[in-house]
Amino acid sequence: MAVNFDPYDLLKSILTASTSSLSSEAKLDRMLRILSEGFGSERSLFLRPEKLGENGFFSRVASEKKPLWVEEESSSTIGEVLPEEKELVLPSFACIPLGEDDSFLGILYIGFSMPHRFSPRETELLLLAAKEMEGAIRSNLLHLKTEQTLSESAALYEIGKAATSTLKLETLLQSIMETGLKTLTAKGGVLRVENRKTKALEVMFSVGVYHEDPLDERIAQRVFHSQTPLHLNHQGEGKAPLSVLSVPFLAKGKSFGTLTFYDKKTNPSTFDNRDFQLLLTLANQMACAVENARVHYETSEMAKEHEKRLNQLSILWELSKALLTTVNFERIVQVMLTAITVGDGLKFNRAMLFMVNEKEGVLEGTMAVGPESAEDAGRIWSALSRRKGLLSDLISQISPPQNSTSTLNATVKGIQIPLEQEGCILSRTVLEGRTFNTDSPDSPDGWLRIHCGKGCPIGSEVACDVGEYNQNPKTYSYATVPLWGKGKVIGVILVDNLYNHKPIREEDIQFLTMFTNQAGLAIENSILYRNLEEVHRELRETQAFLVQHEKMAALGALTTNIAHEIRNPLVSIGGFARRLDRNTLDEPHKKKYTETIMKEVSRLEKIIDDVEHYTRGEAPVFKEWDPRAVLEESLSIAERGADKKEIELVKAFPEEIPKIKGDYHQLTQAFSNLISNAYQAMNGKGTLSVRIQSISKNKASFVRIEIEDTGSGIDPENLQNIFNPFYSTKEAR
Repeated sequence: MAVNFDPYDLLKSILTASTSSLSSEAKLDRMLRILSEGFGSERSLFLRPEKLGENGFFSRVASEKKPLWVEEESSSTIGEVLPEEKELVLPSFACIPLGEDDSFLGILYIGFSMPHRFSPRETELLLLAAKEMEGAIRSNLLHLKTEQTLSESAALYEIGKAATSTLKLETLLQSIMETGLKTLTAKGGVLRVENRKTKALEVMFSVGVYHEDPLDERIAQRVFHSQTPLHLNHQGEGKAPLSVLSVPFLAKGKSFGTLTFYDKKTNPSTFDNRDFQLLLTLANQMACAVENARVHYETSEMAKEHEKRLNQLSILWELSKALLTTVNFERIVQVMLTAITVGDGLKFNRAMLFMVNEKEGVLEGTMAVGPESAEDAGRIWSALSRRKGLLSDLISQISPPQNSTSTLNATVKGIQIPLEQEGCILSRTVLEGRTFNTDSPDSPDGWLRIHCGKGCPIGSEVACDVGEYNQNPKTYSYATVPLWGKGKVIGVILVDNLYNHKPIREEDIQFLTMFTNQAGLAIENSILYRNLEEVHRELRETQAFLVQHEKMAALGALTTNIAHEIRNPLVSIGGFARRLDRNTLDEPHKKKYTETIMKEVSRLEKIIDDVEHYTRGEAPVFKEWDPRAVLEESLSIAERGADKKEIELVKAFPEEIPKIKGDYHQLTQAFSNLISNAYQAMNGKGTLSVRIQSISKNKASFVRIEIEDTGSGIDPENLQNIFNPFYSTKEAR
């Protein structure tokens, strides 16, 4: 086939296309079109190296690096052809490899569907066109390399600027990851840093899901421990190819992290050696900056932790001062629970105390402090936020505990839990001596109300509902802390955040435990002080009893002597009076005097008998008696000589009443004295009520006897003496 073209015009067109501002692909496409039109060929192609099949015809042409001119199809010339290459094996075609010995750029292919003989002029022209095409490709590659170098330089500059502009670890690590992704055109990556405390590699930043692949973890561990960078291009059977770059962060000869990138976004998707070297440079440049930022971060965190600890110690000091202001048990408990709930203290919403009763083997609700509702909580917190002063001063200004009408306090005080109660958090807190921090269960229907086996509204291991007093109470998270005395648990503190729903963290529990350790000692000291006061009171009462006993013993001895001395002359007086009475039967005016003498002698003898009976302390004879019969006899005795003309007697005696056990003489004497005093107090006018009641207490039956009059009553100053022997407010006669 004859070719009609001007070689000069064709070369000029190719040169013009090569030097145009078009993209590399557009330049190649235009030059191939010019060749196809100039030579009248059916196919003009540029075959890139990555498109050449392994062990195929065109790969052999590339390896020989020599132009091939096929003027007529011949199997002996072409050799073995891959299936995908058959469509390019036309009757006549030319293949011209582009590139030098050290680099292969591709093959210029021009094919004819009809036999064609290449003339020397055409051969020379195609070689010149191939050279120009090679130059255009090399120029484009140089441009791309320059741009890549500039991009890498810019990336290193940005990394360097980031390293010198911030000490924030999170910002720096994010900048490293973003710059690496952009520079390497990677699809994803993972940045890990060693945790100094746990010695574990922790993911700080990641792009993609590579960090979820076990292979990623193994690669990071290998690079970290070996301190050796890794460049891996893996083609697995039935799996997508994987390209990995992973380098360690090194400082002072030790690894403290790894930086790994996966798969390029470009085609091919594998990283080359240049990418590997760039990542090494980036990691080496940033290692020192990352280590400095990490040290700065850890120092800042340590400073924050120390500041928090200092603040906690300051709060504990203030609270301890508040606890030392009193030894009163109720006051200490109120101060402790208030400190737990106040905003400047431990900041819980509510606090409840349960004390161990060792004698009964139970846990008893003692006191609760906290708002009654969310509105009440907001009002209290708002008022507290406006108060100024030291925490200890604010707490000391709290009013002493009174009979609180708080529903929460009343509910807690009504709770009594056996220490051996299974499944009860409060009992377990005492028995196991450890804290419990329970979370409210998640449920599509919201929170659920859960009780422990005995129906206690607090003892559930899942949730707690104290404070919700409606038809459908809800549960919430809470925590329990043991209250330690001297080597043993003396109570339990339960706290919650019912109203602000703030989660209870472990550090909150630790702070609460630190405070309760001090509060427990204060409470135990107050209990010891209270017990000491009780013992002291009992000692005073015992001392008073002994003094009274000695006084009564002396009084008994004195009255015995006096009675003896009085009885002797009284016997004589009585005897002579009776003799005179017998001799004055006919003399009424004299008999009147003798009868008076005998009556008074009898009265004095009865008084002496009563005194001797009391001082001798004869043992009473206990028998069962009907209380109605005892009172009837006492009324009969008291009515003798009583002024009862206008006194109404009201008796309330039930038909069935338990019998009482006692000494009949002493019972009638005691009741008759009370009734006589009642008659005398009313001065002949009023109402005397005598009542008998049957009552039960603690599964035992009792009889209650009441004697009530409408007289003037007893002066309060004399109440303490009414049971002393021989005491009377009556004027001597």
